[in-house]
Amino acid sequence: ATNPGGHSSRPRPDNAIYDLVDALEGVRGYTFPIMWNDTTLADFRASGALMDDEIGGALVAFADNPGEGEAADILSKEPAFVGQIRTTCVPTLLTAGHADNALPQSAVATVNCRIFPGVTIEDVQAKLQELTGEKVTIALRDPEYWSSDASPLREDVVNAVTKAVHASYPDIPVTPGMSSGATDGVFFRGAGIPTYGVSSLFIKNSDEFAHGLNERLPVDSFYAGLTHWDVLLKTLTGPATASED
Repeated sequence: ATNPGGHSSRPRPDNAIYDLVDALEGVRGYTFPIMWNDTTLADFRASGALMDDEIGGALVAFADNPGEGEAADILSKEPAFVGQIRTTCVPTLLTAGHADNALPQSAVATVNCRIFPGVTIEDVQAKLQELTGEKVTIALRDPEYWSSDASPLREDVVNAVTKAVHASYPDIPVTPGMSSGATDGVFFRGAGIPTYGVSSLFIKNSDEFAHGLNERLPVDSFYAGLTHWDVLLKTLTGPATASED
């Protein structure tokens, strides 16, 4: 939001900070449409069956009836799952004004969007502009970023990952899932290359501390990971079986 500004002893009826606050209220009050794909449904169905609480029931209900309203409402309130069922946009940074005694000439909010596969950046930008009105301008922080469709849930990939996991942990069920985080996979998918994120790491959520100064990796997981990648890469790059021809 921009404004001619001026001295704070002579306030104007319009103000860049007020305009920005009003715009953010528009973003706050909107939820993007419910979405799903083969990966999220497979994840919800398998994960929900292992849980005996309200979230587990909602996961199974959503997988059995994609987009079901009550289940979607429950999952929307859970930070771990809301990004699995829709695009999310949330403010993360604010910068406004330049002096204690001056009217702000600009006010800027960074709104971080995690875009569901299949939704374009242009559509999200247009929706945000619609929500925030004419008094603010919506611009991309990184105009070179891409959006893309989801990669298909391929049986050969799932089987190879399962084989690699079972090489070290034979009793662990393997379930595909969609991360609401960002990876370079979006660029490969956008170029038409099916892309899948795979981790050999086994760690409790309470021990992970991802992106923190105390981020860590169990020693046992490191060595098991060597086996994991050896099996996975050889399986995927080796001769095709009759079922894969």
